[in-house]
Amino acid sequence: MPEILIDNLPDQTLLTPFVTNLDKPVFCLKNLPEVVKGALFSRYSRSEKNLRQILLDEFIRAKEAGFQGIVGDVDNSTEQLIAIQQAEAFTIESCLVMGMIRSLN
Repeated sequence: MPEILIDNLPDQTLLTPFVTNLDKPVFCLKNLPEVVKGALFSRYSRSEKNLRQILLDEFIRAKEAGFQGIVGDVDNSTEQLIAIQQAEAFTIESCLVMGMIRSLN
């Protein structure tokens, strides 16, 4: 299935800091913490959307994911650490809801 590329300017502006290109099928992620990459690939493996679209819809635009606190311009490293911990909790909760985690033991 061919990848649908992001072609509107507001979406491109949101994605540009986090992907190496918007118009080619092969690209790299950049400026993302490991917790975000892990959650992103976990969602991608269970979705029909392309990776860029998942990043945009389910991370950048999802206020409950705390994305801006993780990758945004946070002057206080304590605030960024809290945001990362919230993202980890959100990821675990999302995975539990989707049945992706069978047991936490």
